[in-house]
Amino acid sequence: MNEKEAREICEKAIAFSEAEHVQVNLYGSQEASTRYANGEITQNVAKKQMTLRVTCAYGNKVGRCSTNRLDAESIRDTVRRAEEMARVAEPDTEFMPPPEPATYRHIAAHAECTAHASPNDRARIVRRVIQEANSRRLKTAGSFATNAYVTVVANNKGLFGYHTSTQASLICTMMTEDGSGWAEQTHQDMNAITADTVAKRAADKAEAAKYPREVPPGDYTVVLEPAALAELLAYMAWSMDAKAADEGRSAFAGKEGTEIGNELVTLQSLPAHPDCPAEPFFDDGMPTPDVTWIEQGGLKTLIYSRYWAHKQGKSFTGYPPNLILYGSDHSLDELIGVVDNGLLITRFWYIRFVDPMQLLLTGMTRDGVYRIEGGRVTHAVKNLRFNESPLVVLRNIRQLGVPQRVEGSMLVPPAVVDGFTFSSTTTF
Repeated sequence: MNEKEAREICEKAIAFSEAEHVQVNLYGSQEASTRYANGEITQNVAKKQMTLRVTCAYGNKVGRCSTNRLDAESIRDTVRRAEEMARVAEPDTEFMPPPEPATYRHIAAHAECTAHASPNDRARIVRRVIQEANSRRLKTAGSFATNAYVTVVANNKGLFGYHTSTQASLICTMMTEDGSGWAEQTHQDMNAITADTVAKRAADKAEAAKYPREVPPGDYTVVLEPAALAELLAYMAWSMDAKAADEGRSAFAGKEGTEIGNELVTLQSLPAHPDCPAEPFFDDGMPTPDVTWIEQGGLKTLIYSRYWAHKQGKSFTGYPPNLILYGSDHSLDELIGVVDNGLLITRFWYIRFVDPMQLLLTGMTRDGVYRIEGGRVTHAVKNLRFNESPLVVLRNIRQLGVPQRVEGSMLVPPAVVDGFTFSSTTTF
């Protein structure tokens, strides 16, 4: 859907409404994925959808209704249902009227080749992965996805925003009889995906994961690869709501303006970052700002909604549209080289909260754990369960490497972290 078509639909919906406040959102997606396993492509899936969401409000009584039918009569019916729900709704004490019109920066997040990728285009990438696996007598499984999105917001104050984006993501697992290795690459431009590099990395890790030995649980110095560190940071970001902290309901209560990490840690959201672009506006039409969450270890701000920012006299941040953790020019091998006795962790999975008030998490390692001795990897290790808090990780970071984009909207480096707690071994 182009901008002209999107504007016409939004204006039509707004014109149908008699409510005091009207907001319209359009979400379009065209998602396709080629999946593979056991040396062959197993499935091609694709879906295309467009959703219209209408929000109507009388004062702070709010109603919402959605439809995937975009003819005039269906739009009119959707508006009417939203108005009917608003009239009988209980007042929303945190409702904020739609914002005034804004100017949005252009964020280059769309690649035509990704938006129009065919099954044959994806198959060519997947074939290279399978060839690498076959040449090394490994099993492989994974997917290559090419997705395109359009996001639109408008309201009855004249605000209008339109943004398109794409994302290509290659995920690869290689397997031996007793080990596995994993790698991924994500980019808005599918031509930037280097299948040979991803496949070789997963294969190298799988071969290095053979004959894993058990090590006792305990506190270890770890080298967390970007995917592992990103998973912990994501849980932390979900917990940084300022309202919850101010009301004493989160691990960040009383921490704003204090040191929560060492001086190596600077975490930002930069929607226009060329290596990790995000959207230029939020669902309500507020522009996505550049935000420094943590600067040299100090917690500069928490996540402020429009309502809570207004109530507390703080700057609006919105939830992070992307997360960028600054690093250095050190390679992963250089980080391994500074560890005398520790573990190299590829990634985590099945992460869950143990104690939200301490931001204590548990989960397991996956797809490659290796012993580091004397600054080099010596052998594979059986998987372990961890019990650790991202807040402890931020304090115990010793060194950071070169940031890499991980699936989604995160740019994260590998990290050397001291005192990472593993609570038990696992049976796999």
